[in-house]
Amino acid sequence: MRNAMRWGLAVSLWLVAAAAWAQEGGTIRGTVYVGGNEPLPEAQVAVVGTVLSATTNADGKFELNNVPAAKHELKISFPGYKDFTQQVEVIAGKTTSLEADLQLDEQFGEEIVVTGSKFGEKRLESPVTVESVSSKTLQMTGGTSYMAALSSVKGIDYADTGLNEKRVSTRGFNTQFNSRMITMVDGRLAQLPGNGLPLNAQLPTPNIDVKSVEAVIGPASALYGANAHAGVINVLTKTPWDESGASVVLRGGSQQLVDVSGRVAGTAKQDFGYKINGQFVRGRDFSPDRNLPTHYYGAASKPLVFEGDMIENYDVLSAKAEAYAYLRRGDWNFKAGYGFSLTDGMSLTNSGRNQLRGWQVHQQTISASHPNWFVQVSRTYSNAGGTYQMDRLASVVQNNGGAPEDVSSLDEIKEQIKFVDQSQLIDSEVQYQNAFGGLKLITGVQLRYYNPSSKGTYLADVDGKTLNATEFGGYLQGDYSLLRDRLRLVAAARVDTHSNYSAQFSPKAAVVYSPERNQHVRLGYNRAFKSPTILENYLLISNTLVGNRTGFIIKDAEGNVVSEIAPLVPESVDSVEVGYKATFADRLLVDVVAYHSWYRNFISALTSRANPANGTFAFFPDGTPVAAGTPVEGTLSTYANFGRSRVAGTDVGLEYQLNPNVTLSGSASYMKLIKFSTGSSGQPALLLNVPDLKFKATVTVQNLWVQNSFVRVFGRYQDAFEFRSGRWDSALLVQEGKVPARFVADVSAGYTFSNGLAVSANVLNVLNDHGVDQLGSPPGGIMGFAQLSYKYEGLAY
Repeated sequence: MRNAMRWGLAVSLWLVAAAAWAQEGGTIRGTVYVGGNEPLPEAQVAVVGTVLSATTNADGKFELNNVPAAKHELKISFPGYKDFTQQVEVIAGKTTSLEADLQLDEQFGEEIVVTGSKFGEKRLESPVTVESVSSKTLQMTGGTSYMAALSSVKGIDYADTGLNEKRVSTRGFNTQFNSRMITMVDGRLAQLPGNGLPLNAQLPTPNIDVKSVEAVIGPASALYGANAHAGVINVLTKTPWDESGASVVLRGGSQQLVDVSGRVAGTAKQDFGYKINGQFVRGRDFSPDRNLPTHYYGAASKPLVFEGDMIENYDVLSAKAEAYAYLRRGDWNFKAGYGFSLTDGMSLTNSGRNQLRGWQVHQQTISASHPNWFVQVSRTYSNAGGTYQMDRLASVVQNNGGAPEDVSSLDEIKEQIKFVDQSQLIDSEVQYQNAFGGLKLITGVQLRYYNPSSKGTYLADVDGKTLNATEFGGYLQGDYSLLRDRLRLVAAARVDTHSNYSAQFSPKAAVVYSPERNQHVRLGYNRAFKSPTILENYLLISNTLVGNRTGFIIKDAEGNVVSEIAPLVPESVDSVEVGYKATFADRLLVDVVAYHSWYRNFISALTSRANPANGTFAFFPDGTPVAAGTPVEGTLSTYANFGRSRVAGTDVGLEYQLNPNVTLSGSASYMKLIKFSTGSSGQPALLLNVPDLKFKATVTVQNLWVQNSFVRVFGRYQDAFEFRSGRWDSALLVQEGKVPARFVADVSAGYTFSNGLAVSANVLNVLNDHGVDQLGSPPGGIMGFAQLSYKYEGLAY
């Protein structure tokens, strides 16, 4: 019996071994090229119908092992190129070799974006609303920074607030201190450490080095964390391999504008690269209108002071410089660099305008990328220089009897009331991604550390007190395609912790159905949140403008409690989107999105909550009066959570290629505040602070009559709208009670010579409209600029 069992076991083991030998797989090995001989790294290689997949290395090579012996379909894909498929016969124990040459996918409207899903994908197939601005559009727009090109983007509310200051927002509830969107450069955070505002024109990167700008419109916290409440702006820069050589751009024209930019980049043996960028801008901004009440400051009990009587001029200055080094080692790409900007000019805030004088931003970054990994650490440091607040200056001027004839006599006062800002922000991320058959996984962690320092000039870091905040988050996203890529399922989740608040959970889900290769229908859900910024927590100016970290009690003159203001907590939004994107006959592109959003725990703009002149007095929770022992004791302006609301809207975009030389594009957006419930807060309902209705249209003509030429005509219209943010209240400052409707048209034209020289000209606001996009901006007018540029292609060794 025992012998029979031994023989049976031996036979069974032999059969298992024989079966395993019979099922022994083979190997598929190959190289992927583009352009016939250029190796393509990071291409995805998959055996269709199995979970076997690989990614090409820096030399374009891949290897798939243990592939079952049979005939298989091999699929190779890379964003921006047509999929390569080939039948491959795999023989057990043998190696099958092949080479693949991918061809550019030039189908109309299929540009590649990376910000929506954190990997390359066609914009029309993205599960979220993603818009893209190319370097060509940046050149034709002709702004001093990349921000000007966002004026034509569908779904974005654009505000021209100065010669060198532009602002954007999405989905409403805009303020003069809008921290509901985050701005990034190559995936790293680009914001001021102290006040939490996007760097925008203070970004050290000049236009000449911008490859494209991508905008995620709508909530994006599931991948990007805190403050991606309304979207993400990601500025993508050129590597030395994207563009090597030397470039220079010279611009000049209206408002005494002088704008000089330069870029030098080179490579050595495909292993080492470098780039150096710089820009210098000088000009004179438009002045506010003395006949309008918007730019008068000071206490109402005394004659108000006009802003223009307190400064010598409205000169604008911006200087930028960057230097980066690149190194390739096998599948790894390393990058390290430093950037610097210096800014003079006017900047809008909730309490008035600030005059920036020598505001510096320093950025250091180091990163490493691999087909599966991305690691980066960056540091942003800011120094406010001699920046001061116009409202504080006006208070001193009022007490001195009014504005002096010699404005330079105020220089000493400006120096005494200037902001100190020596704040820094550390931003870091580790990300891993891989493909397992039809499943793409991305996971990562992010750490952000805020270390503000104002020495008590505008934050509550007084008497040696230090301020800081830490944000840490982790995310996971799965992206699965089935039905031969007709159906795409996306799910993501992220958990963020904050040193001041409880953890926040941000889920995301989307379904994309593609009945045809060029038609895509999507349904998506996102939750996002905004954490109170350093400024909203720790503001302290004149003892009466106070951040809300602890909460307050408001009492009447008899000591009765009128209301209580709870400490700030994060605000949140849940949003559902339905979208349709399609191209027809390689000529017409249609992009439609409708959304419905539910908001909770809004963080208000800086708002007056107590004024002894009106019989209300503010106290801290321990009973200490706000501004105790000063003439303004009991006075308070602060931030507060309140309210729930519902907002719905739709964005419709069309692009039509009349012929290969003429493109017509346009968009229409409508947004409605359905409901706003303030609860028992006693606060007035928040306004959207943006137009309900806006239209944009562009006509672009390239190479039609003259080769290497372009003509671009762009126009935008926005409806009249109510605006209330801090001191800026259209009901009080505008006769009609609303920011008036506005139409702005721009025209540009240019020609590129065969030797790398190019000339162009821009006329902005050709109809000389004197309206404003946002309350607090000075009325503008027509402007004209001429540009001369030269590009030398070389320095690649």
